[in-house]
Amino acid sequence: MANTYDFYKPQLSSEYPEVDGPVSVVTYVAALDAAYATFREKLSKAAKRAHLNGHSTEKSAETSFSLEDVDYAIFHSPYGKQAVKGHARMMFNDFLANPKASRFANISDPEALLSASHAVSLTDKNVEKTFVGASKVSFAQKTDPGMACSRRLGNMYTASLYGCLASLLSTVEPASLSGKRVSLFSFGSGCASSFFTLRVKGDTSDIRGKMDLVNRLTQMKVVPPEEFVQALQVRVHENLMGTGYSRRYFFPRSCVRKTTTQLRTLQRALLITFGPVPTT
Repeated sequence: MANTYDFYKPQLSSEYPEVDGPVSVVTYVAALDAAYATFREKLSKAAKRAHLNGHSTEKSAETSFSLEDVDYAIFHSPYGKQAVKGHARMMFNDFLANPKASRFANISDPEALLSASHAVSLTDKNVEKTFVGASKVSFAQKTDPGMACSRRLGNMYTASLYGCLASLLSTVEPASLSGKRVSLFSFGSGCASSFFTLRVKGDTSDIRGKMDLVNRLTQMKVVPPEEFVQALQVRVHENLMGTGYSRRYFFPRSCVRKTTTQLRTLQRALLITFGPVPTT
């Protein structure tokens, strides 16, 4: 966790937050670094305890956890490119931990990358470009199968990670997914983050069938940007303006039925979380 002002709402009566895009990207990357490092440290300590107690583990305490240890890696993905950057940053951390690994043999000028300070690496476009390129194959295999929601829906904020998990469950055949290990990175501006892994046990066919996610995504209604903007204006005008978050003295200024229908239609189509429209 860290105290950052990358995405926040200083005026609670305002419908929209204040966003600093560049700071938010750097905050995301720094949070991934910290959460990933903490996870690997905990895993190493657990392995040491297990070995002292005479138990075996998948990896020795001296071997760092890496992308190579998971079958899939999914991330908080407010938009697709952020997941690409997250995956690349995870590989960069693997490089720092084990630069002599064979998979990094083609990394250009490794000495310069290793000598850069952490603060410099957060904004160094060469670091980003190098590992986005180096991780393309890995991204396609481990992260892309979980990107269906992110590509189709846009920013779901906290839900974006779990949209990736739902996408993974929906796009990978249950027989192939069974027994696979998945890493997950969760992030929230302000900021807080966590990194953890799970292993798929059992048959996921029932979950996949009930979600019917891929089919539902293809059936989404596409509307013009003007209609989207109009829906946002309705949301501000009918739900918030003049009353803040208090509904006590709220009176609709347009047809309730029409407004409700419009909002519900767009909510289903765009998956935007609108507050309930008052009916009294």
